[in-house]
Amino acid sequence: MSATASPGRRPAAPLWWSSAALLLVWGVVLGMVVTREGLAEDDAPVLSWFVGHRSSALTGFFEAVSGTVLDGAAALLAAAIVLLIAVRSRSVSPLLTLGASVVGAVALAELVKAVVGRARPATAAMLGVPETGSGFPSAHTLVVTALAGAVALVVWRATRSVGPRVLAVAGAAGASAVMGASRLYLGDHWLTDVLASYALAGALLAAVAALTDGPGW
Repeated sequence: MSATASPGRRPAAPLWWSSAALLLVWGVVLGMVVTREGLAEDDAPVLSWFVGHRSSALTGFFEAVSGTVLDGAAALLAAAIVLLIAVRSRSVSPLLTLGASVVGAVALAELVKAVVGRARPATAAMLGVPETGSGFPSAHTLVVTALAGAVALVVWRATRSVGPRVLAVAGAAGASAVMGASRLYLGDHWLTDVLASYALAGALLAAVAALTDGPGW
Protein backbone atom coordinates (compact mmCIF):
# COMPACT_ATOMS: atom_id res chain seq x y z
CA MET A 1 0.00 0.00 0.00
CA SER A 2 1.45 3.34 -1.00
CA ALA A 3 2.15 5.94 1.67
CA THR A 4 0.03 9.09 1.68
CA ALA A 5 0.40 12.40 3.41
CA SER A 6 -1.58 12.83 6.62
CA PRO A 7 -4.77 14.95 6.45
CA GLY A 8 -4.04 18.67 6.40
CA ARG A 9 -0.39 18.15 5.56
CA ARG A 10 1.19 18.93 2.21
CA PRO A 11 3.98 16.76 0.77
CA ALA A 12 7.28 18.10 2.12
CA ALA A 13 9.47 16.37 -0.48
CA PRO A 14 9.63 19.40 -2.85
CA LEU A 15 10.84 21.56 0.03
CA TRP A 16 13.57 19.10 0.95
CA TRP A 17 14.64 18.85 -2.70
CA SER A 18 14.77 22.65 -2.85
CA SER A 19 16.90 22.73 0.29
CA ALA A 20 19.27 20.15 -1.17
CA ALA A 21 19.51 22.04 -4.47
CA LEU A 22 20.39 25.29 -2.71
CA LEU A 23 23.00 23.50 -0.62
CA LEU A 24 24.47 22.27 -3.89
CA VAL A 25 24.55 25.85 -5.16
CA TRP A 26 26.36 26.87 -1.99
CA GLY A 27 28.84 24.05 -2.55
CA VAL A 28 29.50 25.27 -6.08
CA VAL A 29 30.15 28.80 -4.80
CA LEU A 30 32.51 27.41 -2.17
CA GLY A 31 34.33 25.49 -4.86
CA MET A 32 34.79 28.70 -6.82
CA VAL A 33 36.16 30.41 -3.73
CA VAL A 34 38.62 27.60 -3.03
CA THR A 35 39.85 27.43 -6.63
CA ARG A 36 39.56 31.20 -7.18
CA GLU A 37 37.72 30.56 -10.42
CA GLY A 38 34.27 31.36 -11.80
CA LEU A 39 32.42 34.00 -9.82
CA ALA A 40 35.36 34.31 -7.45
CA GLU A 41 37.24 36.00 -10.29
CA ASP A 42 34.68 38.81 -10.11
CA ASP A 43 35.16 39.42 -6.37
CA ALA A 44 37.86 42.07 -6.74
CA PRO A 45 36.25 43.91 -9.70
CA VAL A 46 32.88 44.06 -7.95
CA LEU A 47 34.44 45.38 -4.77
CA SER A 48 36.35 47.98 -6.77
CA TRP A 49 33.12 49.06 -8.47
CA PHE A 50 31.39 49.63 -5.13
CA VAL A 51 34.39 51.49 -3.74
CA GLY A 52 34.47 53.68 -6.83
CA HIS A 53 30.79 54.60 -6.51
CA ARG A 54 30.80 55.67 -2.86
CA SER A 55 29.19 58.94 -1.81
CA SER A 56 28.32 60.56 1.51
CA ALA A 57 24.61 59.83 1.06
CA LEU A 58 25.10 56.18 0.13
CA THR A 59 27.62 55.70 2.91
CA GLY A 60 25.18 57.01 5.51
CA PHE A 61 22.41 54.80 4.14
CA PHE A 62 24.42 51.58 4.01
CA GLU A 63 26.04 52.18 7.39
CA ALA A 64 22.52 52.48 8.83
CA VAL A 65 21.45 49.28 7.06
CA SER A 66 24.31 47.33 8.62
CA GLY A 67 24.06 49.13 11.97
CA THR A 68 22.80 47.55 15.17
CA VAL A 69 19.99 50.06 15.70
CA LEU A 70 18.22 49.39 12.41
CA ASP A 71 18.93 45.66 12.62
CA GLY A 72 17.45 45.54 16.11
CA ALA A 73 14.37 47.46 15.01
CA ALA A 74 13.87 45.08 12.09
CA ALA A 75 14.16 42.08 14.41
CA LEU A 76 11.60 43.53 16.81
CA LEU A 77 9.20 44.28 13.94
CA ALA A 78 9.59 40.74 12.61
CA ALA A 79 8.97 39.27 16.05
CA ALA A 80 5.89 41.44 16.55
CA ILE A 81 4.37 40.39 13.21
CA VAL A 82 5.00 36.71 13.85
CA LEU A 83 3.73 36.92 17.44
CA LEU A 84 0.52 38.60 16.28
CA ILE A 85 -0.07 35.87 13.70
CA ALA A 86 0.69 33.18 16.29
CA VAL A 87 -1.84 34.65 18.71
CA ARG A 88 -4.53 35.03 16.04
CA SER A 89 -3.98 31.53 14.70
CA ARG A 90 -3.57 30.03 18.18
CA SER A 91 -0.51 28.14 17.00
CA VAL A 92 3.13 28.05 18.02
CA SER A 93 4.21 27.16 14.48
CA PRO A 94 4.85 30.80 13.46
CA LEU A 95 7.12 31.29 16.46
CA LEU A 96 8.92 28.01 15.80
CA THR A 97 9.40 29.00 12.16
CA LEU A 98 10.98 32.32 13.08
CA GLY A 99 13.06 30.92 15.92
CA ALA A 100 14.41 27.96 13.95
CA SER A 101 15.27 30.19 10.98
CA VAL A 102 17.18 32.80 12.99
CA VAL A 103 18.95 30.38 15.34
CA GLY A 104 19.80 28.12 12.40
CA ALA A 105 21.20 31.06 10.42
CA VAL A 106 23.43 32.21 13.28
CA ALA A 107 24.69 28.67 13.88
CA LEU A 108 25.34 28.08 10.17
CA ALA A 109 27.22 31.35 9.81
CA GLU A 110 29.53 30.61 12.73
CA LEU A 111 30.11 26.99 11.72
CA VAL A 112 30.92 27.74 8.08
CA LYS A 113 33.12 30.70 9.01
CA ALA A 114 35.13 28.50 11.37
CA VAL A 115 35.54 25.71 8.81
CA VAL A 116 36.30 27.82 5.71
CA GLY A 117 38.31 30.62 7.34
CA ARG A 118 38.34 32.89 4.31
CA ALA A 119 40.10 36.24 4.51
CA ARG A 120 38.03 39.39 4.11
CA PRO A 121 38.92 42.25 1.77
CA ALA A 122 41.82 44.47 2.83
CA THR A 123 40.99 46.85 5.68
CA ALA A 124 41.90 49.75 3.40
CA ALA A 125 38.72 49.00 1.42
CA MET A 126 36.50 48.96 4.52
CA LEU A 127 34.49 51.89 5.83
CA GLY A 128 34.13 52.49 9.53
CA VAL A 129 35.56 50.08 12.09
CA PRO A 130 37.31 47.28 10.16
CA GLU A 131 35.66 43.86 10.38
CA THR A 132 37.78 40.93 11.49
CA GLY A 133 37.51 37.17 11.33
CA SER A 134 36.41 34.90 8.51
CA GLY A 135 34.34 36.49 5.77
CA PHE A 136 32.66 33.42 4.24
CA PRO A 137 29.71 33.64 4.41
CA SER A 138 28.36 37.09 5.27
CA ALA A 139 26.65 36.58 8.62
CA HIS A 140 24.69 39.84 8.31
CA THR A 141 23.27 38.77 4.95
CA LEU A 142 22.55 35.21 6.04
CA VAL A 143 20.73 36.16 9.25
CA VAL A 144 18.71 39.01 7.74
CA THR A 145 17.68 36.86 4.77
CA ALA A 146 16.60 34.06 7.10
CA LEU A 147 14.74 36.49 9.36
CA ALA A 148 12.90 38.25 6.54
CA GLY A 149 12.26 34.98 4.73
CA ALA A 150 10.76 33.42 7.84
CA VAL A 151 8.36 36.36 8.23
CA ALA A 152 7.36 36.04 4.58
CA LEU A 153 6.77 32.31 5.05
CA VAL A 154 4.61 32.89 8.12
CA VAL A 155 2.55 35.58 6.37
CA TRP A 156 2.17 33.43 3.25
CA ARG A 157 0.79 30.56 5.30
CA ALA A 158 -1.45 32.77 7.42
CA THR A 159 -3.45 34.31 4.58
CA ARG A 160 -4.69 33.56 1.07
CA SER A 161 -4.89 37.26 0.17
CA VAL A 162 -2.59 38.20 -2.68
CA GLY A 163 -1.75 41.66 -1.33
CA PRO A 164 -0.20 40.63 2.01
CA ARG A 165 1.62 37.74 0.36
CA VAL A 166 3.16 39.91 -2.33
CA LEU A 167 4.09 42.58 0.22
CA ALA A 168 5.73 40.02 2.51
CA VAL A 169 7.74 38.38 -0.26
CA ALA A 170 8.77 41.71 -1.80
CA GLY A 171 9.76 43.05 1.61
CA ALA A 172 11.86 39.97 2.36
CA ALA A 173 13.58 40.11 -1.03
CA GLY A 174 14.25 43.82 -0.67
CA ALA A 175 15.66 43.52 2.84
CA SER A 176 17.92 40.69 1.76
CA ALA A 177 19.17 42.51 -1.33
CA VAL A 178 19.84 45.78 0.51
CA MET A 179 21.74 44.01 3.29
CA GLY A 180 23.87 42.13 0.79
CA ALA A 181 24.62 45.34 -1.09
CA SER A 182 25.57 47.09 2.15
CA ARG A 183 28.17 44.46 2.98
CA LEU A 184 29.76 44.94 -0.44
CA TYR A 185 29.53 48.72 -0.36
CA LEU A 186 31.15 48.92 3.08
CA GLY A 187 33.97 46.67 1.86
CA ASP A 188 33.42 44.03 4.53
CA HIS A 189 32.79 41.11 2.17
CA TRP A 190 33.42 39.71 -1.28
CA LEU A 191 30.61 39.07 -3.77
CA THR A 192 30.88 35.30 -3.30
CA ASP A 193 30.54 35.72 0.49
CA VAL A 194 27.15 37.33 -0.08
CA LEU A 195 26.03 34.87 -2.75
CA ALA A 196 26.92 31.97 -0.46
CA SER A 197 24.79 33.55 2.25
CA TYR A 198 21.78 33.69 -0.05
CA ALA A 199 22.17 30.02 -0.95
CA LEU A 200 22.56 28.93 2.68
CA ALA A 201 19.60 31.04 3.81
CA GLY A 202 17.42 29.59 1.07
CA ALA A 203 18.41 26.04 1.97
CA LEU A 204 17.71 26.72 5.63
CA LEU A 205 14.32 28.32 4.96
CA ALA A 206 13.24 25.44 2.74
CA ALA A 207 14.19 22.96 5.46
CA VAL A 208 12.38 24.96 8.14
CA ALA A 209 9.33 25.21 5.88
CA ALA A 210 9.31 21.43 5.49
CA LEU A 211 9.69 20.82 9.22
CA THR A 212 6.95 23.26 10.24
CA ASP A 213 4.50 22.33 7.47
CA GLY A 214 1.62 20.67 9.27
CA PRO A 215 -2.10 20.79 10.03
CA GLY A 216 -3.46 24.26 10.61
CA TRP A 217 -1.36 26.06 7.99
